[in-house]
Order: sequence, then C-alpha cells, then structure tokens
Amino acid sequence: MNAPLTGIRVIEFCRGAAGAYCGMLLADMGADVIMVDDPVDDLSNDHQSPLGESAQLGLRRNKRSVALDLLTLEGRSLAHTLVRGADVIIECMPPGTLARAGLGYDTVSSVQPHLVYVSISAFGQDGPRSATQAGGVPALEALRSMLGAVSQGAEPPRDLPVADLAAGLYAAFSVSAALVSAKLHGSGVHIDVPMLGATLAIAALRAGDAGAEAAQRAGLVQPSVLLRQSDREGLPATHWRQAPAEAVGLTRASPLAAPLDGEAQARGQRFGGPSAPWPTFRARDGYFGMDLDASDHWQSICALVHRVDLLDDPRFGNARERARHQAALRDVLEAVFVAEDRGVWLARLVAVGVPCTEISTYSRVLADPQVAHMGWVRPMVLPSGETTHTIVSPVRLNGQSPVTRLDPPAPGAHTGDILAELDASAVLWARQARTSST
Repeated sequence: MNAPLTGIRVIEFCRGAAGAYCGMLLADMGADVIMVDDPVDDLSNDHQSPLGESAQLGLRRNKRSVALDLLTLEGRSLAHTLVRGADVIIECMPPGTLARAGLGYDTVSSVQPHLVYVSISAFGQDGPRSATQAGGVPALEALRSMLGAVSQGAEPPRDLPVADLAAGLYAAFSVSAALVSAKLHGSGVHIDVPMLGATLAIAALRAGDAGAEAAQRAGLVQPSVLLRQSDREGLPATHWRQAPAEAVGLTRASPLAAPLDGEAQARGQRFGGPSAPWPTFRARDGYFGMDLDASDHWQSICALVHRVDLLDDPRFGNARERARHQAALRDVLEAVFVAEDRGVWLARLVAVGVPCTEISTYSRVLADPQVAHMGWVRPMVLPSGETTHTIVSPVRLNGQSPVTRLDPPAPGAHTGDILAELDASAVLWARQARTSST
C-alpha cells in the first residue's frame, strides 16, 4: 500500500515552508490535505515566492486549496465548518493567531477529542521568546542562528531553510505517531514543534567546542564534561571526543562539543542561488539577515534606506523578482548598510516592523534562555558509567517533552531480557495453540 494515510483529513493553516512541508509529507502518504489560503496573500496566490514554482509550489503537491479570509466573520464561520470531522490540523502561524479566530486547540478539541493538532512556530508556544513571534515574525532568527555555526557569526549558506525543513519533518513524524495513539485510545494531542529546537537537535553533533562551553556558562552542562584545548593536544582531531576519560583527566566530552571540520570553519563565504527567502547583508561590523518576502516589509526597507525609487524598479517588484536579482539587490543595499554597524540597522528594522536578526553562532543559541526554558539539554549516562549531555526531542505533547526512558546501552546489554521475553512469548503461544485445538 503506497498511501497509508488514506482516509485521514488534514486542514493546513500555514504561512511559511515549515507547515507546508509537514502537510506535503502527510499528503504524499495519502492524507487528504486541504490548505486554507489567504485570498490576499500574494506569496501563495500570485506565485511570487522567492522559492519559485519548482520549490515553493512543490510544497503544495497532492493537496487541495480553499481561500478563506479569517479576518471576516464569514471566513471564520467557513473555517469552523471545515475543521469539523478533521483528523489533523497543522498550524504554522505566530502563537495565538488561530486561537483568536476561535480555532485554537482548546476550542476545537473540546468538540473533537480525537483531533491531532500540531503547532509549528519559531520558538515554541511559551517561554521568554514566544512573545517575540507576534505580528507574523517568521523563524528567521532560528534559521540564521543555527546556520551561523559555520564560524564566529560569519555569513551562513542562505539557500536552504534548514529550520523550516527540520521542523516540518519533526511535525510530520509526530503527527503520524499521534494518529496511531488516537486510533488506539480515542484521544488526540496538541503537538508543539519549535523550529529553533528542531534545528538545534539536528545540528547538535556539529556544534563545535563553543557549543558545550556555552551550555556550561548557561548552567545546562557541568564543566567536567568539557575537554580543555590543552588536554586535546597530541590527540587526533577525529578521535579526541572518544578518548578515555582517564587519558585527559576529565569526564567524556559531551556530543555538544563535537569539532567542526575545516570546511565548516571557513569564514565569510558567500552563498547565493535561486532560493534566498531571507538574504543576509553586510554591515560595517558583520552580517545580518532580514525578511524581503512581504511587500510591506520591502516598502519599509526602501523607506528606511531612503531609496523609495527601488519600489519602481522591475527587478525588485515582487518577492520572486527580488530573489532572482538578489546579487544586484545586495549590491544596492549593502552600499548603504556598510556605513553603519549592524546593531544600528537591526534596531531600525525592528522599529519599522521588519523581521531581522544578526548572524549568530550555535554557542550563543545554546545559551539562549529559551533553550533552558524548554529543557532541551539533558544529562545522559554512557555504558561506561560516564555522564555526558545530549539534546533531547524538541517536540512537546500536551506541553510535556517525551520522556528519555533509557540511556544508550552497550551492545547486547539487553540480550538476556529480550531472549527471555521471546521464550515467554513462545510458551504463551504454545499454550494458546493447544487450547484452541481442544
């Protein structure tokens, strides 16, 4: 069977790639995915996304679409009718957006207890950073911060929305698991998928030494799990984090302290390409990123740099054209941006409502209060008895993180238990067979 989710209806309320990617993965598995499009959203309806037809529109495959204006009474009423009988709702909007339209999890699940409701956002549904998502701010900072791990805040690759794709994958997997539980127990769940946490999780093994050091400073990792540079001298770069504890006089290093290879440490490398949803720009003291997709953001940027003439330039007329001519656009804007520090520009962009961020590093993200609030860094006992740390699942189910039930076992550690279970199963099966034959 190549469509295992046949019969499952999914309603997708999403702005951005993360939710659309989740919906696409479910649709590929046979689910009936209905997208609720905004009738006045040029990014989804006029095909002006910087990802273009081949990418952005590809996220719409195997789905159906309905255009509803949730700002109107009629649109909200139709949306309420649409979600009745749905098995899954995908929400990828700033926290509280659907709740204000009467379509939040608490409201909908009260009449549909079997509902699986997944909320994808930049930083999660609560915590010190959750409030910063108000006003439609995308997961720009999560994406920028994680890819900034290449080196000291230098410009990262900008043509792959890692945060969005990682969150979409986590969301689709979690929805599939929750559907199994809903079928078995008749009760649904609210799934919280933060883009920042998803990206931290998949990038953990390439976090660099600074990642573990930042975790220590934030109180997430004990100092004993870190290997000092002097302790590693003479050890091969590919082996130092596996070195026995007694060889360095400290506990085994955390996976959060894995070294970066030479390529990843290259500084200042510039990346382009046909898909650059949130380009990065050089200021006097470093790089920063900002959102060029939305027309209102573009208008604000042009006014901010005193270049309203760019609004009439056909090369930059919509999001897709701005991406197509990103090299020319970068040259025009950087001629202005390099005159002042990025902190100045970031403050100005925030003041006019343009989503923006500096290019950060993995270590700075790991030390962010949101990471501590979510409890993503947890201790882990190795088979040797040594303690290290890992980043656990960033997904939360009804506000609770999945429990880490078992630490990593040594090879064959449970052989006896499992063979005993098999023997017990064989005995039970034989008894049942004898009973049925009589």
